Amino acid sequence: RDPTLQAVASLVVERAVAASLPTVIDADGMKLVTERPGLVRGGRWVVLTPNRPEFARLLEALGQVESSGGAGVGDGADELRRATASLSGPLIVRKGPSDLLSDGVATTACDEAGCPKRSGGQGDVLAGTIATCLSWARESAARLEKSPQPHAPPMLAAYTGCLLTRRFSAAAFARHRRAMTAPDLVDAIGGVFEEFCPADAGEQ
Repeated sequence: RDPTLQAVASLVVERAVAASLPTVIDADGMKLVTERPGLVRGGRWVVLTPNRPEFARLLEALGQVESSGGAGVGDGADELRRATASLSGPLIVRKGPSDLLSDGVATTACDEAGCPKRSGGQGDVLAGTIATCLSWARESAARLEKSPQPHAPPMLAAYTGCLLTRRFSAAAFARHRRAMTAPDLVDAIGGVFEEFCPADAGEQ
């Protein structure tokens, strides 16, 4: 949150959005968006990943108020749709017991079981996984949009990132139980990804 770093980060985000680069904004990056929502307005390839308090601050910055409720679709979904509509482009993943996603057109929840433990750094793994999937979706956007898809490529990418991260955490917890930490999720990525999408299948 150093002012100089915030200024540099603002410039990076601004240029990434202008160039339609896949961009995931998490943690302290959400502070930038809360202070300057216009940075990401209209960015179709931008995904914001606020937790519940960060989302509440975003709503306040957008002049909206969040109603009380939990994390499922139909419970906080209206606020999420309004926020994404206000930003006219970015997709929002509101993290929680169920991850709630909206791109302003579609709203869905990823409620894969995951694991019963939250450790510092899991949000970083989620942001990195979504960024990877978003980059792949951006590369394949033309092909994806020509074939019938129930959701836009950024939504497919964000949902896949949420799903995979929950599976990483489940695999890590199964191995380490309460000793699990975020690096254990990273160790689980290879095996879980191979089950989800075998490397050999991608080459065919």
